[in-house]
Amino acid sequence: MSRFAVLALLVCLGACAAPPEQETASLAELEAAAGPVAGPTQILPGDIAKLQVVESPAVGAVIADRERNTLYFNTQDGPSKSTCLEPECTLVWPPLLAAGGKIEAPGFDQALLGTTKRPDGLEQVTIAGKPVYRYVDDEVAGDATGHGVDDKWFAISPTGSKATR
Repeated sequence: MSRFAVLALLVCLGACAAPPEQETASLAELEAAAGPVAGPTQILPGDIAKLQVVESPAVGAVIADRERNTLYFNTQDGPSKSTCLEPECTLVWPPLLAAGGKIEAPGFDQALLGTTKRPDGLEQVTIAGKPVYRYVDDEVAGDATGHGVDDKWFAISPTGSKATR
């Protein structure tokens, strides 16, 4: 092979192996490409917290969510202030959320119902000022296996207090 052919081959290989130049867009260009920003987020039916009273064989009448999962409160929470914020807690005790503060609870004393803003901006349902949660180990409707856990988690009754039989 001639020197010219080797040189041409090396130039070609070098050009093929060179990383492509990267283009960067400015923030204004990215915003323009994204188009207009949508208005307020639409609240879908699944975003509305639905509450109902169910009978738990273990602790009597409790408030439950739309899937009939028992709801709990934590005695360490302050009025309308959750202390269960870290993943170690929220993965075991998922907070009951209500997008836009929407709660559907026919037959409930509406004065007991509310929401509190969590640090992530989501709205958590409160009953009698207590933020409420589900418990990951409850398997079927009416389970109350979280009642009494760590002597601080309790199923919530329709009056907003600790459920008792």
